Amino acid sequence: DIQAFLKELTESVSNQKNITVHLNSRIHSVNGSIGNFLTEVKKNGHIEKISHGVTILSTGAEELLPNEYLYGKNKNVTTLLGFEESLAKGDKRLKEIEELVMIQCVGSRNPERPYCSRICCTGAIKCALKFRKINKKARVYILYRDMMTYGLNEMYYLRAREENIQFIRYKKESPPTVKEKGNGLEINVLDTLLGWQVTLNPDLLILSTALIPSKENEEISKLYKVPLTPEGFFLEAHMKLRPVDSPTDGIFICGLAHGPKDIDEVIIQAKAAAAKASSILTKKELFSEPLIVTVKDEFCDGCAYCIDVCPFSTLKLIEYQWKDTVKKTVEVNETLCKGCGSCQATCPKNGIIVKNFSLEHISAMIDAAIGA
Repeated sequence: DIQAFLKELTESVSNQKNITVHLNSRIHSVNGSIGNFLTEVKKNGHIEKISHGVTILSTGAEELLPNEYLYGKNKNVTTLLGFEESLAKGDKRLKEIEELVMIQCVGSRNPERPYCSRICCTGAIKCALKFRKINKKARVYILYRDMMTYGLNEMYYLRAREENIQFIRYKKESPPTVKEKGNGLEINVLDTLLGWQVTLNPDLLILSTALIPSKENEEISKLYKVPLTPEGFFLEAHMKLRPVDSPTDGIFICGLAHGPKDIDEVIIQAKAAAAKASSILTKKELFSEPLIVTVKDEFCDGCAYCIDVCPFSTLKLIEYQWKDTVKKTVEVNETLCKGCGSCQATCPKNGIIVKNFSLEHISAMIDAAIGA
């Protein structure tokens, strides 16, 4: 019972004295780095500053509300989440349905959203099985491109076949068409396995729509300097070696913020992110990367070219009094620097270098390689 689990978890978090929950709040600004973040949270016009050592991004995802298949225009067309809600509330009208049709991959696995939402197929079959328990006589059809009930979820697919739930496969090039006919609906689809054109007249049409990233992701990405995938989800540092780390140290990603996945994977990833965060918070000291940049103050004239190209916001321009003049130079935040060398490649004065990778070092390596 997911709702009971969520209720218990929410109460546990709310009653934990070491956890502060900020509801109806927005992140106003973010500064600092691993071990020393400072986040300003805005609520009811007031700003509260929070000092913290690590950050976990878990912004969730949203259900796509489609503009196809008469959604929003016909009361007999709803989304999978809407249908699931009706089942949970025990809507008595469901017992009167004679024909139910589900269409999969609505708004996903297309040029705009090339990814699979992963939970739709299993979710649709689970809802179909639950519907079958309250309505034994209704005809149930699931129109799909590929049935993605991976892992142990395949058992739900087998049960659905046993319960006489019909599966009709269609191709991307020839999706189902839906139109109003009288007071009902008419669906036409080419069954690619049989090669037949099938016409259905459902009392209720369910659309399994794509999971889309949270609208807040773009803003949070800019605040925390964490890149996004082309689809708008947060990008991990390495798919296999660092799946919950972001490219920015001290910031971790979990759940649907990272991409579509089912609840088991969400919980596993959340535990992994918490474990990684704890491994930092339990340390008294953190050691910076050995390959970081250093400023050669005698050559730096404060032109700030390096600041603009730094992908990690490591550098800032400062001024100080030197003899009888005010000198400009660049200051390095060593906890943020990754030693990528973008600043060194941009500097026209050789005023900033990656330690042990000066132009002289690199030239000597090239000469040695050519000489060999």
